[in-house]
Amino acid sequence: MFNAIPMIQNSIQATSDAMAILSSNAQAFQTDGFKQAMYSFSSIFNQEMHSVGGKHGRYGGSYSQNISQGVTLINMGYDMSQGGIKTAQPLNAAISGSGFFVLQDPNATQHLLTRASDFIFAADGSLIDVYGRKVKGYKMVNGAPDKSQLVDIVLDPNTTNLADVGFETNGVLTSNYAARKAAQNNGAESEEIPEGTGFYQLALAYVGNPAHMTQRQGNTFTTSLKSGDISFYGVSNENVLGSVIGGSSESSNVNPAETTIVGLQLQRGYNATQAALTMTNRFLTQIMEVVGKA
Repeated sequence: MFNAIPMIQNSIQATSDAMAILSSNAQAFQTDGFKQAMYSFSSIFNQEMHSVGGKHGRYGGSYSQNISQGVTLINMGYDMSQGGIKTAQPLNAAISGSGFFVLQDPNATQHLLTRASDFIFAADGSLIDVYGRKVKGYKMVNGAPDKSQLVDIVLDPNTTNLADVGFETNGVLTSNYAARKAAQNNGAESEEIPEGTGFYQLALAYVGNPAHMTQRQGNTFTTSLKSGDISFYGVSNENVLGSVIGGSSESSNVNPAETTIVGLQLQRGYNATQAALTMTNRFLTQIMEVVGKA
């Protein structure tokens, strides 16, 4: 009976933690590029030693018995499965594949990786995310990315109309965006599309075990011992990085319907465990009353 108390307490705590994770995932189901946290329940066992056939057993030994102590919650990392891709603003881009966009935080020693693309231009022409972290890419030279150096994406606001640039196919930042986009939407042939200058191509990074990266502020990640370092950098349609779709964004991979069902299951489990705790307390109270009268 007394073993039941820590078992029930552990189960309540694990269920409560799972509900907190589920709630966090649910709140971000409309956040572009969001990757939901994963967890798993695991049994807790305490080991007790029992003698057999005397102090040291019939043959001078003993055996152990595992006593269940309820369950605990195990962090399983992040679900990096593909989210849906939808039309967005000119400075948005989505990845269909395994790569990550690369950001540089001046206060960080390593690159930040993200699937979100809430990019904007700062006053000095630097392309940044909403937290002020610079977006990395490769400068276009003669129509191809110069991959000899990973650089900040920066345009001169005095010579370029920053309101009329955007990401096109494969994540190339191009001028005259509005006219080119309109022509493409109207089914114009390639030779009929207005000219534009390709300035930069978005850089992508690949991590071998991304589910175990460490989450940072603003829907970004850094590598960890479990995830491994960044294996390589590249651009759209290179190796296993996937393809970049300009003017689009990737939706959260949280499924609201699935989250609701899991939430109901956790709530039922939580209620059942609380009921068991109440019943155990009632029995113990009765036992103490009997002992007190003896």
